[in-house]
Amino acid sequence: MNIKEKWRSRQRHSLLENTVMLYILQFSNMALGMLTQGYKMRVLGVELVGLLGAGQYAANFFLIFLDFGFLLSATAKVSARRDNKHELSRILSCVVAAKVIFTIISALVLTFFIVPSLTGTGEVLAYYFFLLSCVAATMLPDYMYRGLEQMSAITIRAVAIKFVSTLLVFVLVQKPEDFYLSPLCTAIGNLGALAFVYWHLRSKVGIGFTRVRLKEIWTEIADSSQFLLSRMAASINSNLNGLLLKHAMPGSGLDMYTNPDIATGLYTNADTVIIAARNGMSPIADSLYPHMMKHRNFGIIKKAMLFVYPVILAGCAFVFAFAEPLLTLWLGPEGVNVVFPLRLMIPVAVFAFPNYVLGYPTLGAMGLAKYANISTGFGTVIYLIGAFTCYKTVGISLPALCILSSVTELSILLFRLVIILTHRKLLKQPPEVKESKI
Repeated sequence: MNIKEKWRSRQRHSLLENTVMLYILQFSNMALGMLTQGYKMRVLGVELVGLLGAGQYAANFFLIFLDFGFLLSATAKVSARRDNKHELSRILSCVVAAKVIFTIISALVLTFFIVPSLTGTGEVLAYYFFLLSCVAATMLPDYMYRGLEQMSAITIRAVAIKFVSTLLVFVLVQKPEDFYLSPLCTAIGNLGALAFVYWHLRSKVGIGFTRVRLKEIWTEIADSSQFLLSRMAASINSNLNGLLLKHAMPGSGLDMYTNPDIATGLYTNADTVIIAARNGMSPIADSLYPHMMKHRNFGIIKKAMLFVYPVILAGCAFVFAFAEPLLTLWLGPEGVNVVFPLRLMIPVAVFAFPNYVLGYPTLGAMGLAKYANISTGFGTVIYLIGAFTCYKTVGISLPALCILSSVTELSILLFRLVIILTHRKLLKQPPEVKESKI
């Protein structure tokens, strides 16, 4: 059976369909994001790209707090209760209510603790636009569609809206002084997607808002909190580098590696490639998670590692070997300066895929989801020890933090492998023997 026949004969809302739709959504975000990054590098220059990068890294911490782990906890609940529309409406209402509370807290933190340290109206507006974009993004009920395995229902329209926000960058950001409009364009796209998705959820899926009690909201928050710690830890691992380069790196400003703004810009561009690689891998894990929580089909994990991972390794080798022409084509002449930090971070992409599939899809189905959280915390400890050691000895530097990112990703993978091998007997137990506690 060829690929076309396989797709036509698929079961509606199957794992195959859900994975493909997640790939379309993620690939479009990746491609459009890299397109605008290359444009901004040429129009704004590496220093303003670094300023926006620092703002994005700060906003990512808000994004993790706003999500609060609901993408995992609520997805599992939706998957388990997909036939009960009233219960699904209750979950939706509780999650949105919780995120409204978190939005208010985030706005207060930004206003009173971050804004006073910023310089210039443009930078202040950029940070508020970043927060607005994060709020709109986290309010999207992805957990509902992932749990129902109905990503095809919103994928194409969401991509179209994302395309509009990308066009806005080319229209509104014409000169360096327009840098603060870049996050506004993303926010507009996210708000458009938000309006459409809630309309679709209500009119097509039959799920809307319902009255919930404060106790029910608190229960959802408590159930999600176990994932918050893991996601916050992962956020530290992936986002603190940019902030350390911007605010903690001792630099004379004499060259690109000792100037904090330029170093942050170089790291931001290299990290954009790594994020794109991660986004290319995550749909498999995202679609596997509800499937594994329901069916515990560990054979599909083995197939993913045997057939998908070699392709990823080949892609990483290709980017490592041809980094210079690829980055020059993407970012312009200054792209050659990104080659060195990118090559130091390629191992992050190498270790990311097994970390995804052996994390919540595997450990969660084994009833060991807490170890997925603990492993990320373990990686954070490794990262913080490494960053502190650099700060006290050779100082914070771009090469050191790039290497530290790779070491951190490897430490998480090794931790998860040890846990799976230690509890490997659970891989052979029937579903009713060991259920998830989510």
